[in-house]
Amino acid sequence: MPDPATRPAEAPGDALFPSLERDARVLLVRLRSMGDVLLLTSPLHALRQEFPEFRVSVLVDAQFAACLDGNPDATEVLTTAGGKAWTIRTLLGRRFDAIINLHGGPTSLVYSLAARGMRVGTADCQFPRFYHRLLPREEGRRHTVENTMRLFRRLGLETDPAPPLYYAPQVEAAAWVREHVTGEDYAVIHPGARMSTKRWASENFAAIARRLAGSGLRPVVAAGPGEEGVAADTARHLPAGSVVPGLTIPRLAELIRRAKLYVGNDSGPMHLAAAVGTPTVAVWGSSDSIRWRPWRVEHRVVQNPYDCNPCPGYRCLVADTPLCIESVSVDQVSAAIDAILPNDAG
Repeated sequence: MPDPATRPAEAPGDALFPSLERDARVLLVRLRSMGDVLLLTSPLHALRQEFPEFRVSVLVDAQFAACLDGNPDATEVLTTAGGKAWTIRTLLGRRFDAIINLHGGPTSLVYSLAARGMRVGTADCQFPRFYHRLLPREEGRRHTVENTMRLFRRLGLETDPAPPLYYAPQVEAAAWVREHVTGEDYAVIHPGARMSTKRWASENFAAIARRLAGSGLRPVVAAGPGEEGVAADTARHLPAGSVVPGLTIPRLAELIRRAKLYVGNDSGPMHLAAAVGTPTVAVWGSSDSIRWRPWRVEHRVVQNPYDCNPCPGYRCLVADTPLCIESVSVDQVSAAIDAILPNDAG
């Protein structure tokens, strides 16, 4: 394959978006996590607001495609549902005016190479020689949304500030929630997280649930597929029916949308709470709260300072157990809840 010339896109005259046709086809490649896809909804909305006739396709991993259900800013949602070879065959022959890889790893590059069009990446992408245009790496610690917006601004976007996240209302999921969760005054507690360094103890969430119940706000413990065990541990000392298990992304979104409050770890559902506008208390461990905190929603982050934070989080590098998340106390989280709840809700 020929080695495309790469050049930075920094000067205003080098901006890509304004140089494209009004109905240009743009592919955004955003693989991996639920949170990453939800955090893209803010820059995606800004892009479509400023260039409303762009036809924007978004390539995401299949299990997170529902994060874009009904999103009017995505003309098309492409997924990896059939595996890598199937995805490559799906993209072969597709033509885009710009292919913007927001992930930067080898798999996302393979997908970008399968389609035809100008490939745009950042200077820290792997195998940079395969991109036609490289954007400088953003320096400093900023929120992930703002970093993506800065990349888009280098490509000619003028919108500032970045809008909130967005998750479209889901009619069928909302009806399911109304049927299975009665009453309006409840708080969603989500005790799950993929990494142990981000997972506050179930007994601590249970203590928060009891305090909420004592203040008149019914705790509802939410669990997605595979999270039933940690949810059951949290709800052991709560009234029967406190756990809502096996939630799909649309049902979880509508459950949270109706809630007065969301309490959970640093995880995808935390960003879903931000996308539906529910006040959020986030218990924080190993990751970077500056980059990943809830975006443009009323929230409190409960985190204790450690010199080793942030870290990759796959395991604690300084102790046998993750001290950062373990050090957060029930009283700290209770204080955050008191600070965020309206006076008549808790």
